[in-house]
Amino acid sequence: MRINILPTAWEDLKQIEDYYLMEFDMKTALKVSDHILDCIERLENHPDSGSLTPDEWLNQLGYRMVICKLHVAIYRLIQDEIFVYHIADTRMDYTRLFRR
Repeated sequence: MRINILPTAWEDLKQIEDYYLMEFDMKTALKVSDHILDCIERLENHPDSGSLTPDEWLNQLGYRMVICKLHVAIYRLIQDEIFVYHIADTRMDYTRLFRR
């Protein structure tokens, strides 16, 4: 299964890294981003391992999520590819990222 991390998700990850860099240090920022990428990478062999989102509208559109400690990656499986749309802090209303 091929994983495509879309530009919006890369930007989300960059913002997360920047936050941890400013609040902590480079080592922590890299550790957090590596953990998120590892969680996403596991989808390659287990694309259905993610769970439904808390938003019924997103679920109806086929979105799923994988939780990576304090972060969540929102993705869809389309044919034989996984598309990661957003990466967000689980403490925010990340479903609003899809309603812009």
